[in-house]
Amino acid sequence: MGGVDTDQWGRTSLPGLLAAGEVACTGVHGANRLASNSLLEGLVFGARAAIAMQQPPAAAALAKDRREAPCTPSASVGRSPLTTTEVRDLMWKSVGLFRTREGMEDAVAKLDASYAAHRDALANARADDGDAWKQFSLVTVARLIARAALRRLESRGAHYRADFPVHDDLHWKAHVVDSLTL
Repeated sequence: MGGVDTDQWGRTSLPGLLAAGEVACTGVHGANRLASNSLLEGLVFGARAAIAMQQPPAAAALAKDRREAPCTPSASVGRSPLTTTEVRDLMWKSVGLFRTREGMEDAVAKLDASYAAHRDALANARADDGDAWKQFSLVTVARLIARAALRRLESRGAHYRADFPVHDDLHWKAHVVDSLTL
């Protein structure tokens, strides 16, 4: 839905994370998300992202947060890595179609703990352990999504908050770029 801010090579504010196609916000076609434009962006920027991912991550990330809002997870939970199924179920239950602050805070706390556990496990993993890196990437992206959803205190598009059911153009009609310390 064009939510992840990218440069013209698919790079995001998180070094090593690239986005292309429907998920990317390139700014090339603005709000005009016609099928042909989406296909064009997917083809052109998908190819460009493939080239960029073969290069070392850019030293300079995209612009810092354009809007800061509190994102405080609930009390810390045990540091155990979540499985793919657990991440999927947690995201569907707490960050899916109908969201509340309490559910998202729980998801953020669990994902923060899982992120730390995966990061620690990777310190001792082989560099070519694809499964470990895949799981770490999954948890990283889920964590970013959950934190961004928790921070937005309104409903807009497919982002529906039961505790904030209406648009708030005065405070939230803006792009938000996350630059979390990961």
